[in-house]
Amino acid sequence: MTEHSDLTLSRPRPQAVGAPRPRPTQLWQLELRGTLARRRALLIKLLFPLVLVIPLVTTGAPPFFAGMLLTVLIAMVGTVGTGVSITRARGSGWLDRLAVLPLPAWRVGLELFFAGWLMDALQATLVLVVIAIAARPDPATLATTWLLALSALAFSGAIGLGIAALTDHPGEAMLYLAVVLAPLLFLSGLFTGVPAEGIRYWVAQVLPFSYLDEGFQLLLGGNPPYGDPWGFLIAALVFMGLSLVATAALGRAVLGRTAS
Repeated sequence: MTEHSDLTLSRPRPQAVGAPRPRPTQLWQLELRGTLARRRALLIKLLFPLVLVIPLVTTGAPPFFAGMLLTVLIAMVGTVGTGVSITRARGSGWLDRLAVLPLPAWRVGLELFFAGWLMDALQATLVLVVIAIAARPDPATLATTWLLALSALAFSGAIGLGIAALTDHPGEAMLYLAVVLAPLLFLSGLFTGVPAEGIRYWVAQVLPFSYLDEGFQLLLGGNPPYGDPWGFLIAALVFMGLSLVATAALGRAVLGRTAS
């Protein structure tokens, strides 16, 4: 999320040779351009996951612990990246300016989410590329785990957007995110594994982090009790769809708090 000096989202016009690049025609393009303009911050954001994944896959870390850490990484990237950045944008007045645009609230919510999700997806893709090079896993498992990572980012981003609708302060947003995310990760079986029966087993089935954890374990040579590529594919599609619906629904709450 970035501060911007120009709110105009213009229609594309023919450009002469050597003319300046066309202005963004969509809100998400404006957001993404602002992110790409901060090169040092962008470099740090891209290097951050590599600092974690490279030691894990090159030192032979136990798959259970490696999968847990990588899943926590994906969850934190999605929630913090969306929740904290949107609360900062509100403090800068950017969301107040978006609230007066002739755009439906659901579209604003989706476009704000999409710009951040693209950068998060690039970070997750770098993690999977490192694993693919170092571990040479089964291609089907690699592809479906990558899709799971993208859907888990979307799910986390929807959580972050919901938190951003509750507070105006980045510090409070971080606290709320920790309070929400920690039990979700525990119920997903990241710290103790998914039990064979009982309420925790069924709760884990409706959270994307449990599937993603199992996918990472399989990629790194582990043998989790559940999980297969086809199950991962179905879970990824379901969680992605639910996350997009939730994100669109939260757009009004985020802008409504801004305008109030």
